Amino acid sequence: MNARKNIVLFITDQWRWDTLNVPGHPAKLPNLQAFRKEATDFQNAFTTVPLCTPARGSLFTGKLPHQNGTMDNVQGTSFYPHGKLHPDQTTYLERLQDDGYHVSFIGKWHLGDGTILDRGISDVSLSDGGSTELMDVANVVFEGPEKKPYYATSVSGKPLDEQRVDLALEKIAQLSTSARPFCLVVSLHGPHFPHNVPKQYVDLYNDLPDDYMPENWCPQFSEEGKPLAQSAFYWPCQDTSDLCQQDWRRTAQHYWGFCSYIDAMFGRLRNAITQHGLDDNTVLAFTADHGEMLGAHGWFDKGPFFYEEVMRIPMLIRVPNGEELRQPDIFVSFRDLFSTLIERSGGETLLEEEEVSRTFWKTNADHAFYVYDAYQGRQFRFRGIRNARYKYAWSPHDLEELYDLESDPQERKNLATDPQFDEIKSTLKERLFLWMNAEGDWLAGPGHHPPVGSYIDGRDRSEQHIHVPV
Repeated sequence: MNARKNIVLFITDQWRWDTLNVPGHPAKLPNLQAFRKEATDFQNAFTTVPLCTPARGSLFTGKLPHQNGTMDNVQGTSFYPHGKLHPDQTTYLERLQDDGYHVSFIGKWHLGDGTILDRGISDVSLSDGGSTELMDVANVVFEGPEKKPYYATSVSGKPLDEQRVDLALEKIAQLSTSARPFCLVVSLHGPHFPHNVPKQYVDLYNDLPDDYMPENWCPQFSEEGKPLAQSAFYWPCQDTSDLCQQDWRRTAQHYWGFCSYIDAMFGRLRNAITQHGLDDNTVLAFTADHGEMLGAHGWFDKGPFFYEEVMRIPMLIRVPNGEELRQPDIFVSFRDLFSTLIERSGGETLLEEEEVSRTFWKTNADHAFYVYDAYQGRQFRFRGIRNARYKYAWSPHDLEELYDLESDPQERKNLATDPQFDEIKSTLKERLFLWMNAEGDWLAGPGHHPPVGSYIDGRDRSEQHIHVPV
């Protein structure tokens, strides 16, 4: 019998790091805070790229977007451009299944409609990666003011994410009786907007001050010294010009309410693992693919930039019996999470040597690297590096950025043109390019780079893409 440990990965979408890690934060997350005490909380965890498809492509393959081809959002035929994770890219899910694991995937895939099934993994539920028509499975009634696409309060019905967690609890009960090890991925839509949240969780934040405004808010596009890429919105939801102070308050209330709602669902899943006797042979992780701006720099959602609000992510991993709890101050990447779970489960032989070296219990990294290539068919070529104090971002066709996170944690002042920081900038840039070359990143070499924000089909950046599902 295979003695390998089980793997349970609970992924959220667009969850901010500060909700769990900043003392005194308004977010009410009792179950996750309790889980932090039995898990390793990696304080310096960062997404690979702050965009759903490329981040998830890196998670499930261990490769960067330029290596696996997922450089922009894709979703069957409903997003522009059309596409999917390339069939020749083997995922960790397939490696585990080939190793004898029962692989079960519930929820958001975002790497191409039906393409988990295409990879020979049949246990796929309530997922765009399977065969479910997701728009037909949730019937929710709303009340009170709505601000589309930002927020709405639901008063009846069961949202899709709750259906997914209900199913996950059933799966755990079934899988716990088998001699085969299992890998269960529970991937939720929330707290990604629209923040359609049950009333009881929205009401948890009724005590927000009436004059509440997001930290680090400023009128959109009002900051100086920022790259051209940050001078326009690229999707209707990113246009925050019509949000008044009360809209921002209600948006935060619903976003944190969404987090509290998911916290309650995670608590149910955590309890089920204990109830079915799986604590001693299951590696359990909680994370997010990226964060959410929530008013920082005047932005909602995310965009072609590397601000902490979207780059830094929660990362909690519980290894059975508290084995080898790791110091949480090392720098780790979303790209290396799945290989870490495999390594902790006893499956190091399934991984390549380089993959093993980057896993969270093996690495001693004191920095993180970032990439960004495209969004909704537009081209944005950025690469970045962050250490404990400084963050540097480079583009072949836009301004450089340099931030001192110690003196300017809100990243308001771009120091890239300040001669006092030339040596720091040069050192970070050199290290960034060494990494880019080592990863075979074509952006490190000479070549033509089209204008920032222009479309891959040749249209000018001034054109606004209209989302029309095919």
